[in-house]
Amino acid sequence: MVEVEALLHRAHLLLEQGRPRDAEKQLADALQQDPENDQAIGLLARCKYDLRQFQEGIRLAQQAVRLSPMVSYYFYLLAFGYFQTDNYPAARQSLGKAIELNPHAADYFGLWSLVLLEEKNFSAALEKANEGLAVDAQNITCLNARATALNKLRRVEDAIETMATALERDPENAYTHSSIGWNLLEKGRHREAATHFRESLRLEPMMEGSRAGLKQSLKSKIAPYRWLLQYSFWINNKGKNARWMIPLGVYVGVQAIYRATDKAGSNWSALGAVVIGLYILLAATTWIINPVANFFLLFHKDGKYALTSSERWSALLTMSALAGGLIIALSGLLAGEAGFPWLISGILLFSLAIPLGQLEFPLLSRARHWTQWLSRGVLLAGLLAIVLTFIGNYAEVWIGYAVLFVAYTWVSALAPR
Repeated sequence: MVEVEALLHRAHLLLEQGRPRDAEKQLADALQQDPENDQAIGLLARCKYDLRQFQEGIRLAQQAVRLSPMVSYYFYLLAFGYFQTDNYPAARQSLGKAIELNPHAADYFGLWSLVLLEEKNFSAALEKANEGLAVDAQNITCLNARATALNKLRRVEDAIETMATALERDPENAYTHSSIGWNLLEKGRHREAATHFRESLRLEPMMEGSRAGLKQSLKSKIAPYRWLLQYSFWINNKGKNARWMIPLGVYVGVQAIYRATDKAGSNWSALGAVVIGLYILLAATTWIINPVANFFLLFHKDGKYALTSSERWSALLTMSALAGGLIIALSGLLAGEAGFPWLISGILLFSLAIPLGQLEFPLLSRARHWTQWLSRGVLLAGLLAIVLTFIGNYAEVWIGYAVLFVAYTWVSALAPR
């Protein structure tokens, strides 16, 4: 029988090689011999994290903490699981305990800084990163967290200097290249960002953050997408309440302008109509720009490989609805009064680009989020409305669908993710 220590050594090597499933087998053998071996349980938690099974990993980390409550690393391991599942208060609590037990581990401060970045507490994140660098001036996690915090605080020169230090320390670190890429992307430097994302993926082909960043940087070549991405970064940095307060404030402001110009007389009413039209155009663009940009990536040498199967289907169906709806609506418009049902049907089909752009493919019986069911419902309602338009009573159909559609856009936009 192989000794437990040898099994643990093999499991650790397999984890370092990116083979968590093989490591699990070694750890299962170790735990069969010693069911309460805290090292084996801690390594198994790491395996679960690598396999994206975070809840199971958290359970194992908690078990390791119970077995060895004086080992700081297990609290750090537990905090990492909480961080990955967005339970930031629990992550901070576990990190506090880890640092209490071992105040000389820079990685603990680095993870705490990353948690604070997610909580939009950028000044505190910078402070924690600096505390970690006081322990180890070359710690990559702390350097990357510090660069991001400085970037968020608009201390651009300091951020660039920190990123350069991180690259000098470890030029082959995929996470560093990914972090730099996101920082550059937030500053609108999408071409430079794409270079770092490509390098990150060369070093670590399965890094999802770099893959997502590469897609964003490539889509940023499309000016409207680039502007909306910058707006997205800006509003996310303002905190979670800004996500619904700012759009609602814009809507109220547009309505106020429209009502004021309408009351001011015919000379001003045209201005109100223009404001409403621009608002509708902007709102529609925010909904469809992502699948439209993905459609253009289908013809890009790098982009077509970065897209998932779901994104490809979403892009193709969204563009089909937009193009088909426009053609049918124009045909109906040119046909005069007899083509009115076709005009309405074209507009309805055009509007279905929005729910199609939000759907995840393939359509599963268990959707990831309840808004997926909402999008499916609006899609079915729109298709039914198109059929009913040719039967008659399209005025009632149009009003009913319009009310449902407007409600859908607001509920989906404000729904927590």
